Amino acid sequence: MLDTILQAFLEKVKTKVAELEQELLATYNFMAFEKALTALMNDFSATLSQWLLQDFLSNPLVLVALKQVAARRGMRFKEYRSLNLRLINGQTITVSSPYFIKAPSKRGSKKRGPNGRGAHLGLGILGFVGYGSPSFVSEVVKMAVLCPSFEVVKAVMAERGIAIDVKTVRRLCQDLGKAGMVFRGGISLSGTEKLAGCTLVIGIDGGQLRERRKKRGPKKEGQKRRGYHTDWREPKLFTIYLLNEQGEKVKEFAPLHDATMGGHKAMFELLTRYLDALDLREVQRVVFCGDGAAWIWGGVEELVTKLGVTSEQIYQVVDYTHAMQNLQEIIELVPAKAQKQTKGWAELLWQGDMAGLKQGIGEVLTGKKQEQALKKWQNYFARHEKRMSYEQFKANHLPCGSGAVESAIRRVINLRLKAAGTFWTREMAECFLWLRSQLVSGRWHIVMKNIWRMSVQKMLDLRQPATVKIT
Repeated sequence: MLDTILQAFLEKVKTKVAELEQELLATYNFMAFEKALTALMNDFSATLSQWLLQDFLSNPLVLVALKQVAARRGMRFKEYRSLNLRLINGQTITVSSPYFIKAPSKRGSKKRGPNGRGAHLGLGILGFVGYGSPSFVSEVVKMAVLCPSFEVVKAVMAERGIAIDVKTVRRLCQDLGKAGMVFRGGISLSGTEKLAGCTLVIGIDGGQLRERRKKRGPKKEGQKRRGYHTDWREPKLFTIYLLNEQGEKVKEFAPLHDATMGGHKAMFELLTRYLDALDLREVQRVVFCGDGAAWIWGGVEELVTKLGVTSEQIYQVVDYTHAMQNLQEIIELVPAKAQKQTKGWAELLWQGDMAGLKQGIGEVLTGKKQEQALKKWQNYFARHEKRMSYEQFKANHLPCGSGAVESAIRRVINLRLKAAGTFWTREMAECFLWLRSQLVSGRWHIVMKNIWRMSVQKMLDLRQPATVKIT
């Protein structure tokens, strides 16, 4: 069969290339030549993929292995079913795939999904998502994560010769997101990360996007739809990166980003999953960076007790820029004639001398302004005193700012999810926060490989022997 496919392709190539050569000589249009040649190769790739995939799915040994998998899931083989699949080059192929259904229940209840009415387990083991090949789904979702809208994705894919509608793009994003977020945390790691002797830095902050929520109650007269609310929400985001002994970023370690719509408690639970997947026993120090928000440092204090590292290894740093902004609010209370006396306050802040800062406030301010300034000092500077030893941090090659997490907020949230006129359901926002985090951090290829590997492990239930093996 393979020889026949190759021979037919060679004959087709000879004829087509001769035609294209004549057209190129006549029109000098290399763009058209290139597109026609690419289409020819895509046709061959689809033909070969169809044959190889059908050969795999029809293999009796594969069917035996799939029956073992199905038995563990309470399913049974029913029949081979014909279905259309999409490949990375946009080609559609038709194959006959073994179809498994849920074994009859004593109660007679029916259930949808992979453990319900039916599933193509063979395609699941190969990594197909929603009748799309792993590479096809990866490319579509990447475009959806990068492009400003699903409509733009549709247009860009059309330029590549791939016809796909907005609904399908949205569904593939949801399917891939759900498949990956089940293993959130460890799925972003390659297993080759080297942490020994490094400083692990964790930046924490919140972003903004608009959530779409349906309005309750009946539709108003004359309205086609019920309408929806578009309130601002603050997804919580963290980033993890490494510093070497000189305080420089370790380029070999791609940063880890993730964010959630679930609030600060959900974010710290998510952060814990990432830290559990890393071997913190190897790191020299762990540094938490953020602004002065109470939710950040309350959560950090709780998390520190769970990390299993000594207190000497933990550092907490309030962003120096935010601290200077808060100091400026106090300086603005000082009368113009006494402004010269505040010139040394920035140095006091850099040195972490909060007592000296308080003394300076008392010397230049009186009355209500002094009371207002001291309240700011007490609520911000005194409370975060141990997190503001910037001179000492700098000397120990530790970060003094949270620029990394603010950059992650911009790249993960602002440039895609905070776009003007864009409203997100909570479910889709959660999905895109995770997907975009993996892409902009440079860990997409790791995640895609691990989604397949972990999904197969879950499907095969490797605690029990199975014929099918994965590597």
